[in-house]
Amino acid sequence: MGKMSELDLQAQEIEALQMSNGHEIYEETSLIAKHQNVSEAPTPQDVVKSRNGFDYVDEGYMRWRLNQHYPIWSWEVIKYETLGDKAIVVHGRLKIMDEGIPRSFDSVAAHRIAQARSGSGYVDLGNDLKAANSDAFKVAVNRLCNVADDVYRKQYIDNALSQNQYDNMLLIMSQLDVQEAEKVEAALISGKINKDNYEKVVSKLKIEESKDE
Repeated sequence: MGKMSELDLQAQEIEALQMSNGHEIYEETSLIAKHQNVSEAPTPQDVVKSRNGFDYVDEGYMRWRLNQHYPIWSWEVIKYETLGDKAIVVHGRLKIMDEGIPRSFDSVAAHRIAQARSGSGYVDLGNDLKAANSDAFKVAVNRLCNVADDVYRKQYIDNALSQNQYDNMLLIMSQLDVQEAEKVEAALISGKINKDNYEKVVSKLKIEESKDE
């Protein structure tokens, strides 16, 4: 067998690069879909608690959700320090494997040091440190993994049409007159047609289409 020409080698390199890019696009799409699904999942009301007007969930629930969706993870305390006798600050790092991709997030949280009622000494510095560590951990799980986004007010509901819905709209548009199709196209581009009103819009367009026949 003769040697491969330079042109053949270039063609193979281009093909390999295209396949690699396609794999990266698939991974990115998979990551986006997964995080959106986790974010939109409602947190059970029986695990939502309130303190000083703010809602929160226990560390146990966050760990459970983390094990469900990102089972390969680790939590490391990078540093902790005291702010005089007022608070303990914890700097931690959460590492996860996210659809085969290693990712990490650093978070910092502080917890007030409980003073003894006698005014001398502390109640339990160990518990204060645990509380600061727990708060830092929960912040990292929420920010990196989107767990309990609805509780921590980080949730964004994606109302954009799915690919199948979008393709169906294009099919319907192809059967409309030019003027009506342009109106529908403008509504698609602006986002006025979305998951919330998709069925209603499709029904209306099909009714209008049947009238024209």
